[in-house]
Order: sequence, then structure tokens, then C-alpha cells
Amino acid sequence: MSLEQPQWLWLYILLLPLSIRFLIKPFVNTLPIYSSFHFESLKKSWRQLFEFLPRLLLVIALGLIILALAQPMARQVETQDHEEGIAIEMLLDVSSSMDIHMDLKGRRKTRMEVAKRVLEEFVLGDGKELLGRPNDLIGIITFARYADTVCPLTMGHQALASMAREIVVNERPNEDGTAYGDAAALAAARLSHYELQLQAEGFNGDDLKIKSKIMVLLTDGENNCGRYLPMQAASMAKEWNIKIYCISLGARPEVESLKSGAMQVNVEGSYTDAEWTLHQMATSTGGLFRRAHDYDSLQLVYKEIDNLEKSEIQTLAYERKEPSYALPLQAALFFMMLSVGLRQSVFRRSF
Repeated sequence: MSLEQPQWLWLYILLLPLSIRFLIKPFVNTLPIYSSFHFESLKKSWRQLFEFLPRLLLVIALGLIILALAQPMARQVETQDHEEGIAIEMLLDVSSSMDIHMDLKGRRKTRMEVAKRVLEEFVLGDGKELLGRPNDLIGIITFARYADTVCPLTMGHQALASMAREIVVNERPNEDGTAYGDAAALAAARLSHYELQLQAEGFNGDDLKIKSKIMVLLTDGENNCGRYLPMQAASMAKEWNIKIYCISLGARPEVESLKSGAMQVNVEGSYTDAEWTLHQMATSTGGLFRRAHDYDSLQLVYKEIDNLEKSEIQTLAYERKEPSYALPLQAALFFMMLSVGLRQSVFRRSF
């Protein structure tokens, strides 16, 4: 509660002595009595005891009118969460090599099963390592020889997770291959044109609350087909301010493994040709490149991405004012009417 015109409260200084004078000695005509000796033994009636009540009600009414003049305002504070999420395209390799088995908590599962499980935990959370991405737009693109959109950018994460569970390894030989250059180019186009798509559908600028745009590319091979080279797609992403996080999912790295005739050094800290391309894609756009060889290591990579790409939630407080002078005015009118009513009935004077 606050007062918009508090200067009116100075009237209480005038009201106070007037009220004291009015309550102690009312401004009414009285009959002169030369001696009250014979009346001193008489008890006062209840009317005499409460004879001040109409005057008191009138004083209270005047006080409430002064309060109404000060314009009391009721203040109500409301909070609203302003969420600014991230647009994420998940790029998943579905080539035939994703059918190779790897470890998932002591059990042998295919690379595809491991990748799908960690992807779902990244989106929905696992209650432990990954908290989920409830404020983000997320889409899924798969690729073998061709790139396909499995789920467009959406906030319906339960539906997206359901679609992700249905992803299978490509079994058609004529469509096998690894075209993550095409997949990255498609993801970059989807992310860059999302705002334009919303505007075309009638949404205004306030509805576009995307903090940043990223893609998470997971593959177990090297780009060997498609229209776009990986670095071409990376250049497109860089032009549109899209970061690429690349994950190479493969066998557990050995201390040293050399294959004659080609650059296949897989020493810790070094990269194969395929890994070097992924590393270049990531670093050129401000992202990261990481290796993973089982469920635990893949989950750690997604956890690192989860920590780096945080959505922003700002709590905004709004103060709303509503006039509240009607209540004291109504109370003042009630007390004035009650005062007049009592004076004309119960406390009415006959002289």
C-alpha cells in the first residue's frame, strides 16, 4: 500500500484538536442549571454513557475522507520468467558402421543404440549427469549417403525423443555412406532460416528468443559422399553464427596405432584424417571436437556441451498499482450515515 498524494495527511493536524474539542464538549445548545446538587446522586443512563458515539463516528468519517484524498494505491508485484533458449540440431550418423558393438554399462550394444540413448538423455535429462534442455528448440537430422530431417526444430521434446527411438541403421546398400557435409549444410540452413520462418507465420520479434544456434554432429566415419564438403558446410555455419560440436564415435583409442601408407596415427592428442576434418569444422565455428568410445565417454562429451551451452532464464518483476481510495470513502459514508441515524433516533435530544 502506498499514497500518491501524501501531502493531504497534513489535514490530520487540524483534525486532531477539532476532534478533541468536539468529543469533550459538543457544539450543542444546553439548558443552564444553577445547581446540580440534587442530580449528583443519580446514575447515568446508557444513553448518557454512549452519548459521544455519534460524534466519534463523525470524526472517524472525516479521518477516512482525508485518507481517501491522499489517494492510497494497492501495489502488486508480479514476476515473469523470460526464457532465452538455444536452437540445437542433432546430427546422427546412421551408416552401416553404426551397427558395430560397443560397451554400455557392461553390456554390448550397437553404436546406434548407445548414441540414441545418450541423445535422449541430453534432451530429456537422466536425473544425474544430464539435466535436459527444456528451454531449447531441438531438431534431429540423420545421414548416411543422404541427409534426412527426422524431426524439425521443436519444443515438443517428448515427441522428439519418441522419434529418436525409432531411428535405425541404414540397411540399403545403395544408400550407405557418410555424408555429414550435406547434413551439416542442411542443419545450418534450418537454423539460419528459423527466425524467417516464424516471421512468415505471423510471429513478431518478441517470440524470437533464441540465445544462440548450434549443431551437434556425431559420426563414426569420414565424409565420403554428398554434394557439400565438410568445410564448405562449416563455412556456411560460421557465416550464420552457428557453432558446430563434433563427436567421433569409434573404438577405444590405443596408445599408438599405425597403418602403413596413410595418415592413421591415433595417438592421444593426434588425429586421423577423418578426425582432423571434424576438428577443423568445430574449431572454425567456435565449437569443440571430442572422441568417444563407449556410453560413459559419450555421456561425458554431451555433459561438456550441456555445460558450455546454457539457456538463460531471467526473472522480471512487474509492479502494478490499483487505486484503493474507494474503500475509505465507502467506510466514511457508512460512518456518517450511522452517526446521523443514531443522532436522529437513539441519541435524539428533545430540546
